[in-house]
Amino acid sequence: GNDSIRADAREWQAILSAGQNGCGLEAKQGTSDEEKLEFEVDSNGSLPFYILDAHEEIYGANAGNVYLFGKVKSGGTYHSCCAVVKNMERCVYAFPTVSFMENDSIIELEKKEVASELKTEMRKQLIDRNISSFSMALVKRNYAFERTDIPHGKNYVLKISYPFKDPPLPSDLKGEHFSALLGTHNSGLELFLIKRKIKGPSWLSISKFSSCTASQRVSWCKFEVTVDFPKDVQVSTSSTHVAVIPPVVVTAINLKTIINEKQNVNEIVSASVICCHRAKIDTPMAASEWTRPGMLSHFTAVRRLEGGIFPMGFTKEAAEKNAKAGSNVVCYESSERALLNRLMIELHKLDSDFLVGHNISGFDLDVLLHRIQACRVPSSMWSKIGRLKRSTMPKLNKGSSVFGSGASPGIMSCIAGRLLCDTYICSRDLLKEVSYSLTELAKKQLKKDRKEITPHDIPQMFQSSQSLMELMEYGETDAWLSMELMFHLSVLPLTHQLTNISGNLWHKTLQGARAQRVEYLLLHAFHAKKFIVPDKFFAQSKEARTKKHKISSGVEGKETVPDDINSVEEPAENHHGKNKKGGSYAGGLVLEPKKGLYDKYILLLDFNSLYPSIIREYNICFTTVDRSTDESVPHLPTSKRPGVLPELLKNLVERRKKVKEMLKNASPHNVQQLDIRQQALKLTANSMYGCLGFSNSRFYAKPLAELITLQGREILQSTVDLVQNTLNLEVIYGDTDSIMIYSGLDDIKEVKEIARKVIQEVNKKYKCLEIDLDGLYKRMLLLKKKKYAAVKLHFKDHTSYEVIERKGLDIVRRDWSLLSKELGDFCLSQILSGGSCEDVVEEIHKSLMKVQEEMRNGQIPLEKYVITKTLTKPPEAYPDARSQPHVEVALRLKRNGYVTGCSAGDTVPYIICCEQGNGSSTSVGIAQRARHPDELKKDNENWMIDIDYYLAQQIHPVISRLCASIQGTSPARLADCLGLDSSKFQNKSSDPVNNDPSSLLAFTLDDEERYRGCEALVLSCPGCSETFECSSILSSLHALINTEDKQAGSTNNFWHNLCCPKCPEEGDGGKISPAIIANQVKRQAEGFMSKYYKGLMTCDDETCNYTTRSVNLRVLGDSKRGTTCPNYPRCNGHLVRKYTEGDLYRQLAYFCYTLDTVRCIPKIEGDKKLALEKEIARIRPRVELAASTVQKIRDRCAYGWVQLKDLIVVV
Repeated sequence: GNDSIRADAREWQAILSAGQNGCGLEAKQGTSDEEKLEFEVDSNGSLPFYILDAHEEIYGANAGNVYLFGKVKSGGTYHSCCAVVKNMERCVYAFPTVSFMENDSIIELEKKEVASELKTEMRKQLIDRNISSFSMALVKRNYAFERTDIPHGKNYVLKISYPFKDPPLPSDLKGEHFSALLGTHNSGLELFLIKRKIKGPSWLSISKFSSCTASQRVSWCKFEVTVDFPKDVQVSTSSTHVAVIPPVVVTAINLKTIINEKQNVNEIVSASVICCHRAKIDTPMAASEWTRPGMLSHFTAVRRLEGGIFPMGFTKEAAEKNAKAGSNVVCYESSERALLNRLMIELHKLDSDFLVGHNISGFDLDVLLHRIQACRVPSSMWSKIGRLKRSTMPKLNKGSSVFGSGASPGIMSCIAGRLLCDTYICSRDLLKEVSYSLTELAKKQLKKDRKEITPHDIPQMFQSSQSLMELMEYGETDAWLSMELMFHLSVLPLTHQLTNISGNLWHKTLQGARAQRVEYLLLHAFHAKKFIVPDKFFAQSKEARTKKHKISSGVEGKETVPDDINSVEEPAENHHGKNKKGGSYAGGLVLEPKKGLYDKYILLLDFNSLYPSIIREYNICFTTVDRSTDESVPHLPTSKRPGVLPELLKNLVERRKKVKEMLKNASPHNVQQLDIRQQALKLTANSMYGCLGFSNSRFYAKPLAELITLQGREILQSTVDLVQNTLNLEVIYGDTDSIMIYSGLDDIKEVKEIARKVIQEVNKKYKCLEIDLDGLYKRMLLLKKKKYAAVKLHFKDHTSYEVIERKGLDIVRRDWSLLSKELGDFCLSQILSGGSCEDVVEEIHKSLMKVQEEMRNGQIPLEKYVITKTLTKPPEAYPDARSQPHVEVALRLKRNGYVTGCSAGDTVPYIICCEQGNGSSTSVGIAQRARHPDELKKDNENWMIDIDYYLAQQIHPVISRLCASIQGTSPARLADCLGLDSSKFQNKSSDPVNNDPSSLLAFTLDDEERYRGCEALVLSCPGCSETFECSSILSSLHALINTEDKQAGSTNNFWHNLCCPKCPEEGDGGKISPAIIANQVKRQAEGFMSKYYKGLMTCDDETCNYTTRSVNLRVLGDSKRGTTCPNYPRCNGHLVRKYTEGDLYRQLAYFCYTLDTVRCIPKIEGDKKLALEKEIARIRPRVELAASTVQKIRDRCAYGWVQLKDLIVVV
């Protein structure tokens, strides 16, 4: 493995040395010429400025200033520039208590009067708050959102503008003449982007500006200008610039750290930087392009360890390297502080627009800034990590505690002006992988091997010059890989497109902020149509807010708690905290699958972008749907005037169609660029529905979301009805926007003809909605909802090939060992192979026996037993750590001084073991028996792999689930092959009749079948206290007469003479009276009733078997409230009653059958009929009391009755 790593390293080192451009070169000439450089302006004196990002200061002296960062042209190339926009004004709308519509001319006079009263009142409110300069005007605006205290439609409102320096008005302020205020806390940056119509990175034209002298500068950019009025910034219309999009400087950073054992913190030992000086942001770049000579530079800074020295010959080797490169590619420093200073100087010289790294927002930057604080690096130095000169560091509060959710606001404001591309976040958004670690992604995506280094390995690497050079090489390789991944995934062009479409901020798109993209898309659209938009509600952490704001009800800057909660925009957010979703509503329709193995063609049809199409089809929008005040789902809109949402979607869809048309005859160079644009348009359109149904969204409108999903359910149901009733085809499954049709045919031409017919029939019902063929499957194993595996046909260049596709199967999930995955894969390929049932079953049985043998003989490598699981929070934070193996392992690793691999977001590998000589029968839970693979290797005298656990809990469940619908095998038979006790797997009855409580077939079964699995009646003798089971009266007398067996010990004998079969015959000791029988029967029946009322719920997933009496009220997807397994997300099962009303009824009916002496008479056949009837008549009076007792109990059970009143509809 090591050679290939070196080969990779050599590959990029060769590229870098070919360019012969270390860091120092360009930067030197840049600094000396800085004074001479002037940026180019247009003929009319305005400055063309390509905006990349913007930032605003919320607190302090610069509150309300907006900083724009971008590129200006100078001396033929592009340089960084910061434009400081001053004098931003707040924009607040006051709604008058009397609303006037524009069409009433009589109100003209009254309007003036009300307006002047309103202005007087507002003026007093402002002056009371020491706000002296403001302007007010009566304007016409629309409103269409969720607040009930604001009239919908067009109205006159009072628009108030005043500077940002002054405090915001309380958002719940009301007065005599105004009922509500909107826009009190809107951010200056948002107002600037929306009002100036700036949609993402684009050319702006700044008409009036002044340059700064060096001493007045607030930024580290090459150039800086000040703009006094926001209106002097416009989107550029001149065609000369717009065509050229400037390249950007991208810098990849990788830090190597060690752990300070005493303080348990990361300390930086080396920092590697690779920089691409001219990266394109509008089109993807091939490796050949960005690795061209002159494009890249690199350097690594390393420091010696505390109290240590550099190894022999290191400084000499470093000097040689630098001489060869012609610049400093290796810098060595004496302390961490010096290293940090050096890094900041170099980063400033590079003047990067982008910082790239794998998990850079979760790890590298966080560590870097905390070390800067710990080492007391001066602010004139550390603030170069961003582009604003800062005197104090913002609070580095951990943003969201969810791992991988992006950098915290504190970190983002430290690097303001530089965009952050975290390849970890981007790859999670763009790829579907099992693991998103750099090692895995490099292997899967870039086809390269990466050597993993833990902080524990680093101190040894300072032993020799060679290993220290290797360490630096690893650092640069990691920086290189994250840069390569960024180009490979076309992150910059894609996020650039998304940002241009939505008009939000690029740094937010890069952090994966889907909600913010849609929010800005809607803000731009509604602003253009003169709508007042809903206020944004901040659910940030308390410390992020300044002390002077009192915090109440989750709204920023409220001085008082509102009297009624309705005056606040989003009730959902105020009732529930930030993390709880608002009241949930029904989602998509998921049909009950017709389980089984299908071996002829299956069609998968799905609606293209179902929810966006529904919005367009039915014209659903804030502006068109009448929401009732109660909680009911609104009606479909009647108005023909298109709403804002449908128009917006139509625009996106049409733009995408155009791009797809252009794609057909585009040059290879443009194909990628256009493909990225159509992807971006699709992503944007599809996330539109999300903002309506997500309770933390600014445009949250539950009624609209409910209406859309309701239509979705109706459309799917009507499609299913159409396919089944009109076209007579069998629908075997359906989920939200797709249906599966079983054709029952082998001929692909006929199948495609059926598909064409279905598509034609469905599509003619709708204008915008269209259904399409999404896949053809040759064979399919349908297990349950959202779980199936199938052989899918792919077509390429007129030939077809087959691929196995798995959906929701355990094999896909990560918490199964490789062993069970491989076996599952094997079984699946057998089941889907199309072989005969007998052959398949035989193959599976054979492979299980073979594996079991290999496991017991220790022939299977350790790696295959490893189970991996990701920590979602720090291991200490788990309340139920004792029952979670990966948490126990992580806690033990931590205690042993490991640092990597045991914090939030890390994937923990473990193996379930048992102590040598004990076997797995020990009572210790599996979590306590889990060991890290390394621990097991070190301590294999005491611990060994728990083979039985793997057979019973890892292999058996996976295989028995896959084989559930295969004839010729059963869970018990499979357990047998694995050498497990098959009786434990008997109770899971595979008989469909027993499983279906409402089975109509029950009456056709014979008694034996019907009551299989019921508990027998057990009587105890008052004389000898022995207990014995009784079979039914009929069968025992039948047996007695047939065998002429009158011996005492037989329990058959009991009904004959009602004597205890275990008491001696002489005397009267064993007689049991009718009353005793009746009492004992009654007691047992009541026992079953209490078992039913105990209400034990158990998970229907055999691997989980979670049992509980408390109900989990969480609702997921389409499951009923209270049925989600508390083990979610480790288990996707549902809770079902362990003992159902059907079971109870069957049990009581069985007792009636046991004691029956009347209904059995017609069933008697054969020559002994007379003798039997006589015998039964003799016994009847003795058991009548018991029989009637249990019949009464059974008849009280509602399960056995049909309520006719429920079947009759009164008209």
